[in-house]
Amino acid sequence: MPSTPPLVVVVPVKGGPLAKSRLPLPLEDRMALADAFARDTVAAAASLPGAHVLVVTGDPSVAAWAATGAQVVADPGAGLDAAVRAGVLAARATGAPRAVVLLGDHPALTGTELAATLARTGRVARAVVPDADGTGTALLDLALDDGPAPTRFGAGSAAAHAGLGWTTVRVAAPGLRTDVDDAASLADAVALGVGAHTESALRRATLPGVQATIHRVPDETGGSALLDDGREVEVPVVALVDSGLLHLRSGQRVSIELDADGLVATRAWIVGIGPGETIH
Repeated sequence: MPSTPPLVVVVPVKGGPLAKSRLPLPLEDRMALADAFARDTVAAAASLPGAHVLVVTGDPSVAAWAATGAQVVADPGAGLDAAVRAGVLAARATGAPRAVVLLGDHPALTGTELAATLARTGRVARAVVPDADGTGTALLDLALDDGPAPTRFGAGSAAAHAGLGWTTVRVAAPGLRTDVDDAASLADAVALGVGAHTESALRRATLPGVQATIHRVPDETGGSALLDDGREVEVPVVALVDSGLLHLRSGQRVSIELDADGLVATRAWIVGIGPGETIH
């Protein structure tokens, strides 16, 4: 490495057929989305000035694309905490003063949001940022000269990290705090606006219903959507009742059901959200 980076971002990426297994999608689409989430997360991290990105993975396909712009670290294959330890060890070897641990499932994260978060978390030796529901861990930020930094990812990891001495730092940062594990969190990320890789993967995915893109944002009189063949169909308010889609935006991808004439949506939803949709 030609110079000492001011910051190292460690991104563990599982990859493979078991990645994001709680998304109710065909295997091929689920793998493609998991890969896209990781790519968008790495892209956000790489946009930080001077940042050096380490991707910790045991998946050859992830290692192949990661190597084009990041340093690849072998995942020891003993779980997420072991992967994080391997990444932090590699970060220490760079001589950088700080490292950030960011799991590879934040498709709505932006570099601007990440930079603003680090301006807050960098004020303490070890910081943990809880995810959107407050129980999981969205980010860890640590001073690399502060000795061993044990982690405890898994259910209730935010509290577990606080119990290990990490300081809880609460930030707005919706893109950072929205880590995608299931259909509900995917819907949340899409509502925020996902990165280019995830947007592309969603367009290629085989999702339930007819796929459409919101054209005219629904208001009290309704809205419209464009089908993938270019046809515009009406989206009345009644199609959104109990759907959970509270803040649709122009360009947002949705699934819809059409009336017999194929001109009006009778239901609009995102996979896992709305009547008849099980949130896994």
